[in-house]
Amino acid sequence: MSIVLKTPHREKLEAKLQKLAKLQSDIKRLEHADKTAARKLENRRKIVLGACLIKAEADARISENWIQNLVLTYASDRDKAIFDFAKTDSENGNVNGVVSAQRE
Repeated sequence: MSIVLKTPHREKLEAKLQKLAKLQSDIKRLEHADKTAARKLENRRKIVLGACLIKAEADARISENWIQNLVLTYASDRDKAIFDFAKTDSENGNVNGVVSAQRE
């Protein structure tokens, strides 16, 4: 059985290692917070831009076809599916002007 004596240098080393671990943890937390804030800002920008496009279309400043072409050109297949531009009203679940949501 061996006994390990703590020297003043060993105690300082352990204190510094604990401080380093805390700093690394703080850095990760701050990086995560920064990424989260950037993602929230990006999502807000997308929502505002979408609202502007909808208002411009409602005010007849841009056409529905222009929006359709924009979505079909730049949106992912997953995102295109929520618009269903190519389907008829009955295929989209639109009955008498009311659209019913469908789960996949």
